[in-house]
Amino acid sequence: MRIFSVFFHPSSSFTGVGGAEKRFLKVLKVWCDEKVNVTVVDPDPASLLKESINCEIVKLTSRLHASRKGLLSIYLEWILWVIKACFVCPSLARRRSYDVVLAPNNTLPNLVVAYAAHIMTKRPLCVIVHHLDFPYLHTKANLASTYRIYRKAQFGVLVALIKSVSFLLILNLLRRSNLCITVSDYTANVLLNNGMSPNKVHVSGNGIDIDYINRFRPLRTGFEGVFVGRIARDKGVFDLVRIWHEVNIDNPEYRLAIVGSGPDLPELESSVQRSGISGSITLFGNCNDSKLYGLMKASKIFLFPSMFEGWGMAVGEALACGLPVICYDIPALREIFGECRSVFFVPIGDSERLAKVTKNFLRKNDFKSLTSTSKAFVKRFGWRKVALRDLQIISALLQGRFG
Repeated sequence: MRIFSVFFHPSSSFTGVGGAEKRFLKVLKVWCDEKVNVTVVDPDPASLLKESINCEIVKLTSRLHASRKGLLSIYLEWILWVIKACFVCPSLARRRSYDVVLAPNNTLPNLVVAYAAHIMTKRPLCVIVHHLDFPYLHTKANLASTYRIYRKAQFGVLVALIKSVSFLLILNLLRRSNLCITVSDYTANVLLNNGMSPNKVHVSGNGIDIDYINRFRPLRTGFEGVFVGRIARDKGVFDLVRIWHEVNIDNPEYRLAIVGSGPDLPELESSVQRSGISGSITLFGNCNDSKLYGLMKASKIFLFPSMFEGWGMAVGEALACGLPVICYDIPALREIFGECRSVFFVPIGDSERLAKVTKNFLRKNDFKSLTSTSKAFVKRFGWRKVALRDLQIISALLQGRFG
């Protein structure tokens, strides 16, 4: 099998490696070990090179390098990359007889470029769909409904409108693809409810690299609470400040670690400074894996007030570190982790309730009893099984069994 893949992702200076990127790297390593021929077009292949993955890498950069400039410049760099890639990738894909065009993430840059290669080469298009910002399973998405969702997630009027239009464009491109591999039943059901043909949607899942996480030791200095993820308002990062303000009333010595970077980091820094408890909240930015997992293992509770998830890899990694998790009750997290006795759900957006549950945990100070529960639960999530399932689904497409 020969796969042509477009792997666009933000630079590490803008945000850390997300769940979608981690998934592709882990799955790709298994594919290449299975002698699958994969060509990956990547604007910054540092992650691929670090993993020593035996695939063909085509580095395709933008002429504009805006990693240290404002958000507008970063988005402009992305747009210019997409335009360039839409010319380069179809030409690259036509030179060889690829079997399938793969978009390993359903973000617009990946989708648009992969779709252009699909149209020009007449090769089937497969998309890995990680999450869709639509928490309703029985309501069709339209401009009004998606706009209300983004406004509820605290996005401004203009940003909410732009994200709503982008979301509908993503749905349209997904419907035009030959195959969507989703990481959860929830994501699959959103697609089906919005006009995707059932024979084009198949669920594969996600994994957690437990052996890798087990390599790292806890740091000597820990925190009562820890959050790891993209620093963006849809991840609930501003709720974290409100939650910890309430927790801090119980004990001013309680400390929260926030790990990650992203578009709302400057605003979050300002929010922490204005909160009156800036000494109790530490923003670590991007961390290497040793410090990241060391911080998690040295903490007591993983807080995750995210509003949109397709699977919840951060939750899975927190469990692998032996932590209990308190999170908003969103469909994907309930589906994947609802049976885990160390994951506790509160109504979405109810930061007061999340703070109350956190305070109760810290008062009881009984975390060790949940460590084995957390670690045992994630043993069911293996990357090799996921990667081979992906290959099985793509092979079925190429054999004409669906699509």
